[in-house]
Amino acid sequence: MRKVLMLLMILMVVFLPIGVDAARIDYTGYYCDAKQPLDDGTFYMTCHIVVDSDTSISEVSGELVLTNVTLESIKTSDDWVNNNGLSTSVHFTSQSGHNGKFTVADLLFTGDLSAEECEAHFAPNSNVSEKDNYVCQIIDDVYYGMDGAVVSPEVYYEECCDYTCTIIDDKYYFDSNGNSVTYEEMIEDCSETEVVVTPENPQTGIDYGYVALPLGIIAMIVIVKIAKKNTKIYKI
Repeated sequence: MRKVLMLLMILMVVFLPIGVDAARIDYTGYYCDAKQPLDDGTFYMTCHIVVDSDTSISEVSGELVLTNVTLESIKTSDDWVNNNGLSTSVHFTSQSGHNGKFTVADLLFTGDLSAEECEAHFAPNSNVSEKDNYVCQIIDDVYYGMDGAVVSPEVYYEECCDYTCTIIDDKYYFDSNGNSVTYEEMIEDCSETEVVVTPENPQTGIDYGYVALPLGIIAMIVIVKIAKKNTKIYKI
């Protein structure tokens, strides 16, 4: 009896289905609305590129296969950008990754009502790019924030670096709470704190040296900056 139970257990392990977490990107949501006749014997119709994905993607491309219709316009959704104009080779990109079910673009076509066959198919490319998971990184001079989206250097430093009372590359200023502020606001907020001046490392975003300046020197810098704004120059 024990041998029979052991055999049953082995068979269950062998034949039980094993789940595989594979990325799923589905374009079956692409569809076209009904033709809308116009008074001049032509029609227009709108088609929609809809994606349903369980992984975050930031690029969609493919070919439009058109029969007796003309592509008139493309309207993108959210932060999607149309890179190829009215070409039948469509290419859309976005700065932020998208997942779930979402609309990439609405395409407007026109055609002749007398034509026997009028179609507008979308054939997606298989090499759809997943959103790069660059969280708080600088890759090829492109800055990625906390959610992996492309951001400005200022936002990158604010989100990803613990800079307080700091001047970066003489153009980014952070107060005692790490917020990006103007130069004057930083001076006022950090009046009782040493201000750190650090150069920018364009590849890592990590400072590779700093100089702590006391309030007196900061005050001198402020005076010089104000003096430069004056139209008169006094020589001593």
